[in-house]
Amino acid sequence: MNALVLLLLAQAAPAQPSKTPPTVNELVQKLDTTAGLKEKDKPFEIAASLGRLYFGQGRYADAQLFFKQAVAGAEDARTLFLAQRKLLGSKALPTPASVGCEPTAASTLASLAEKARGLATAKNAAGAVSCLSAALAPLMEVEVLLGNSQFLLSDAAGAVLTYSRALETSEVNVDARYGRAAVTLDTLGDDLAALRRAKADFERFLTDAPTSPRAPNAKRLLARTTAALEAGGLSKLTVTAQQVAAAAPPPPAPVARPAGMPPVLTKETMEAFQNAPRTPEMEANFAKLVSDAEEHLARGRFQDALTAYRQVMPFQPDNARLRAGMAWTMIRLNRQPMADNVWRVASENPAAISELGDVLKAKGDPEGAKAVWQRLKETVPSFAPKLEGKL
Repeated sequence: MNALVLLLLAQAAPAQPSKTPPTVNELVQKLDTTAGLKEKDKPFEIAASLGRLYFGQGRYADAQLFFKQAVAGAEDARTLFLAQRKLLGSKALPTPASVGCEPTAASTLASLAEKARGLATAKNAAGAVSCLSAALAPLMEVEVLLGNSQFLLSDAAGAVLTYSRALETSEVNVDARYGRAAVTLDTLGDDLAALRRAKADFERFLTDAPTSPRAPNAKRLLARTTAALEAGGLSKLTVTAQQVAAAAPPPPAPVARPAGMPPVLTKETMEAFQNAPRTPEMEANFAKLVSDAEEHLARGRFQDALTAYRQVMPFQPDNARLRAGMAWTMIRLNRQPMADNVWRVASENPAAISELGDVLKAKGDPEGAKAVWQRLKETVPSFAPKLEGKL
């Protein structure tokens, strides 16, 4: 299946040098004409990437199909994780690296799960849980996107079940918790037991993710949920209360990635993008996108910065300047745990992160620059002497 995706991407790339890179729409067109694509068995990573690709295009039925395939592909690892977690008890977890399971660019869910099975066989439940936590980290996002797809396809009950399943795997999956609460309030507003669960979810979300961009909406929805409980149901709120609620921003559905935004691709697909023909015009466009992203960062437009960076990332994943900016953007957007993972990769070139601080300061964001340098100092202590005079 990896070879199939690589072939399709290569076909989507122009045969001769072009002024523009292949678009996501061109890639989707190639995938749409591939016989048996939906039916064939796929590794978790391929199915997840295909799901993200179609989700980004607003094709939620296709996205749902591939996300379900990805979830099914992770089921054995998830089952083993839940079983080993029960055996673990209150024991502290070792780090994935200490048990040979630290994720790398070449890691797959299947390869990490295989290591975890060996640890489980050796009666090392703590090691197996740690290893499987690393293996299943990508599943957290996939299950949220599956729930989002179901909700957008008017399957609210299915979405709630999917979010609940995600929380069974990881109770700190804040996106799943927010999604479950929002969908419950939206569709079960007169079910008092359901409203109490939604209230608890909103409260837990605000405890776990107080600085999330969704926190203001969560506070409004929590207030609405509380009012509905006091009134005996959402439909029994007084007209005045309903008018007040109507004046506030509408309760958001689970967030869908805007159409056309490049998806998070696998290692294989990124390699294919890197091998696409380049022209000086393309390289200049990539450089401008990175510069624009830094301007957005300095102005606090973090989502705009992320959009710009993502257009370049598949083509230049080893660009240290891009990695530094992408890491800081995701931190400012509170995209955990991915933000910490991207920062760790970017920290392999601390000089690039330091230079990002210089750029932010030059663009009129001295506080942002100091925040970048302070985090760099804390996470890469060996680089701290080179930051003297900046903090």
